[in-house]
Amino acid sequence: MIDNDYTRPLQALGFTEIEALIYGYLVENSPATGYRISHAIGKQPPNTYKAIVTLEDKGAIIVEVGDKKLCRAVPPAELFNNLEKRFMQHRREASRALEALSRQSPDDGIYHLKTVDQVIQRSRAMLERARGIVLCDLFPGPFGLLADSLSDSAARGVLVACKVYDDEQIRGVKTYQLTEHEQALDIWPGQQISIIIDSEEYLLGLLSRDMTSVHEAVWSSSTFQSCIHHNNVAAEILFTAIKSGHPALYASFEEELNQISLLTFKPSGLETLRQRYRSAPQSPREDDTS
Repeated sequence: MIDNDYTRPLQALGFTEIEALIYGYLVENSPATGYRISHAIGKQPPNTYKAIVTLEDKGAIIVEVGDKKLCRAVPPAELFNNLEKRFMQHRREASRALEALSRQSPDDGIYHLKTVDQVIQRSRAMLERARGIVLCDLFPGPFGLLADSLSDSAARGVLVACKVYDDEQIRGVKTYQLTEHEQALDIWPGQQISIIIDSEEYLLGLLSRDMTSVHEAVWSSSTFQSCIHHNNVAAEILFTAIKSGHPALYASFEEELNQISLLTFKPSGLETLRQRYRSAPQSPREDDTS
């Protein structure tokens, strides 16, 4: 039995199982005949010969001219460079073809995002699409992963304003640090991400504290809901800006605002949310306060 741990990543690149087995065998045992390969990998000769043809078409192996038809693997680095170039070519062709299609009708649906990669990639795509204004509320984890995309949006002339929880600065991005950020990071049961672009799309997410899983996350292109969330985050940013930059002004209505603040009032829904994700991975910050 040969060691075939390499087959899974090769299959992820579009190889069939038998193609992956053949290529891996030839990397270590080139050159070899098709008959020898079939016995080594435990596959029937006809299936092996068919796979050799497809591997040659993919540029993964070369076959000697002559009766023996000895097969040799193309070096992995060369193969992967060729695959990458081919992928980029197909990507450009697909992009041009899809852009030529008519745009979809307006969609007011709300869609769940299940993985951290989905949340971050959709956020980056949204920031790339932004043309006028971006409002966001980002805990340190999401902020770090989206910093470059936020900067790129600002560099295109998009107004980017963000409520943050550390002393984080990005060129061209207006950041407003919450004064009681440690309290917010301790109470909120995960890493928050809220992004609204142009009041046309929004993404709301609660990720685990270690950024490995999604508690809840949704995206929508509903303009009605996007406008509502735009105003919500704008109010959060305004509140944060006044509290940190104009403490005297804030003090004049602090008591009244504290009566309705989520972190101060602590309504039943907040405790329900915390209980739901109590078993989720905890940050050192929360462990220290328990």
